[in-house]
Amino acid sequence: MSFPIMEKQQMRTMRWALIGVVAVLVSCGDGSSNASTVTGVEDEYNVGDTGPGGGIIVYVDEAGFDNSSGGDTSIGAMCLTGTCHYLEMAPTELEGQYPWDDAMVAAEEFSTPSANDWVLPSKDALNEMCKYWFVDAISVICNDDSESSLALRLSGFSTDGYWSSSESGVSSAWGQIFLLGGQSNTSKLIPAYVRPVRAF
Repeated sequence: MSFPIMEKQQMRTMRWALIGVVAVLVSCGDGSSNASTVTGVEDEYNVGDTGPGGGIIVYVDEAGFDNSSGGDTSIGAMCLTGTCHYLEMAPTELEGQYPWDDAMVAAEEFSTPSANDWVLPSKDALNEMCKYWFVDAISVICNDDSESSLALRLSGFSTDGYWSSSESGVSSAWGQIFLLGGQSNTSKLIPAYVRPVRAF
């Protein structure tokens, strides 16, 4: 869904007005804040917050990441603004399972009322989603089979496989089974789940 130019300008003006109000309120407090500060970004989010696209923030990088080259090792999957600081996953996975080609299309066609730039996650972005699935999202390395008996979040994920956008060959791509944590290259014909992401 795209907004008319006038509505975007009005939304931008309202956002800056709200930021001004928040700045005044914060300056009246004791000066402490629990939010992680990302310099140069209008809004601040922490892992687990609801993002501007209506999804869940699963990764925060204060230094920023850039995926304009499309490298499959970039965490952002697709950073349209040059430098991104947040990875937001869709509020739910898409219904059903898809072979890889259909998964790519389904993720790009997904939209929420406030965002239409969703894509299939890169394999590293998918691994960040897997780490979010576990309670300790900082120390858990999902793509490490040595981890065991980890507590899980109730975040609406399947224990079956999910597709990433990262290809491992002409007929295979990287997928990940969150219950086991490991990633593997899999035939593109095998159906798996899709959870779109967006970077900003």
